Amino acid sequence: MQCGLGWGESRFAAMGANIRTRPSAFEEALEIVRRLLAGETVSSSRRFRVTEASLALRPVEPVEVWIGASAPPAIDRAARMAEGWIASPGLTREQARSQAEFYRERCAAYGKRPAAIALRRDIYVGESSADAQTVLQPALSKGYRGIPAEALIAGSIDEVADQFRVFGELGYTDILVRHLTNDQPKVLGSLERLEKVRAALA
Repeated sequence: MQCGLGWGESRFAAMGANIRTRPSAFEEALEIVRRLLAGETVSSSRRFRVTEASLALRPVEPVEVWIGASAPPAIDRAARMAEGWIASPGLTREQARSQAEFYRERCAAYGKRPAAIALRRDIYVGESSADAQTVLQPALSKGYRGIPAEALIAGSIDEVADQFRVFGELGYTDILVRHLTNDQPKVLGSLERLEKVRAALA
């Protein structure tokens, strides 16, 4: 289960939620959800009020929680409360390195071994380098989601595999991907080639 605090004053205001209390609200909610997933009957009279709540259908196996986080206190929270951490998609390589090191340090401080150190990346696996550039350059020209160019991955199968391999060397165990384009045929082609990237890394 992937989760995180979220951000944006307007987004919280739209839901009638106080952005300043989101850390404590998140921790309380996650505790309730984890207890429910574990099969407990849960009652709570704190911020979230539930009385003898339970799940009729529960996962057969324990659910791993991965928390997305970028600020040091949030990364510490991920180390303390979750099995895995998800790094933000806009990190430069140096930021990805230093944040992964910090996360591992905090896990060690809590006597925990992380199940996953994941990185989000926006990608496009092209038929060739040239094909990848036809997707990457228009995205960059529009200031793609405010993410720096260095944090985007586009290239041939071998080029993308090489870039993924670098993050493996930094200690990342997983890369969660979103495609740089909404063009359906291109997304499907990139997904198909992503299978070959995975095979190359194996």
